[in-house]
Amino acid sequence: MAIFSTHLLNSVNGTHAANVKIIIYKIHEDKRNIFIEGETDNSGRMQNEFELTKEDCESNYEMIIESGNYFNDTSEIVNEISVKFNMKDPQKKYHMPLIISPNGYSIWWSK
Repeated sequence: MAIFSTHLLNSVNGTHAANVKIIIYKIHEDKRNIFIEGETDNSGRMQNEFELTKEDCESNYEMIIESGNYFNDTSEIVNEISVKFNMKDPQKKYHMPLIISPNGYSIWWSK
């Protein structure tokens, strides 16, 4: 069983970024379909557990974080964050925490 999780932190005031919409698309053979859709909880986290097929492990993924809506459309530059990644191991936990602000973000891959 694979696990995908993220944790969003608001760098403006140091709080957890709650209720941020996140969509993860699976991209395979030029087809793009929603794989996971949800939003962060009150602690700024979103986690999903799922089985990955051979096709899933061979696919690419794109996570879209709707940060502009979170900052009440006050973003001067960054309205949406896009992160492209893959999940090649069907038994791994994939954790991507981000620090977000109206004008930028920082991401790291946690093993």
